[in-house]
Amino acid sequence: MEKNLNALGALHGLIRAENIQDIVTIVTSDVRRWNAPETADILVSELLGSFGDNELSPECLDEAQRFLKADGISIPTSYTNFLQPVTASKLYNKVKEEEDVLLFENAFIVKIHNGACLAPSQPVFTFTHPKHSDKEDNQRHKKLLFVIPDDIESAMVHGLTGYFEATLYKDVRIGSDMTTAKMCTWHSIFFPLRTPICVHSGSTLEVHFWRCCDSAKVWYEWCVTSPSASPIYNSNGCGFRLEL
Repeated sequence: MEKNLNALGALHGLIRAENIQDIVTIVTSDVRRWNAPETADILVSELLGSFGDNELSPECLDEAQRFLKADGISIPTSYTNFLQPVTASKLYNKVKEEEDVLLFENAFIVKIHNGACLAPSQPVFTFTHPKHSDKEDNQRHKKLLFVIPDDIESAMVHGLTGYFEATLYKDVRIGSDMTTAKMCTWHSIFFPLRTPICVHSGSTLEVHFWRCCDSAKVWYEWCVTSPSASPIYNSNGCGFRLEL
């Protein structure tokens, strides 16, 4: 199933090249509006973004779950995103020199060449498919405490960098953090701070991160509360949002 008209030509070309027209059918529709003729044993999706859920995979697969049999399998079965503080002055200055304050309310998909992570990454949100309860909400909040290692005397935190890990099926896993060999599909996601925050060895950086939803959109919000307080970035999706 594909609703992106720009991708349909490539899909049809691939099917012809593989000579599988007799066994593969392309459905041009939005998953929220299509009704399957029968339920399926396996649902395979390619909806993961650089931060896992940042291309609306939870919302799309929640809708697609009705296509699955009660004992059906979803591939991927789960995915978790991770965050860690990063010092990246070149990237920060690139955002700042645009002189658009709303850019600091945005997230960027980048390959960070000139930067360093300042503490081990921590898991943020996990999504599992098929969902086991209709009451499970895709809105989330997480408080993260990053302890700066002793070998870092002091550094400026310019933002947060993120990636994801996914379980495709049983023990088959994939990740965008370079632990997967020859992985080049996804770069990191970068959530900037308008005012960099200085941290020292042994200090704790306290971060709050939200995944917010309403009837029309999904967006992230983030802030630092220690060692100094920042504003809440991208409040109500003012800088960027994912339209439903």
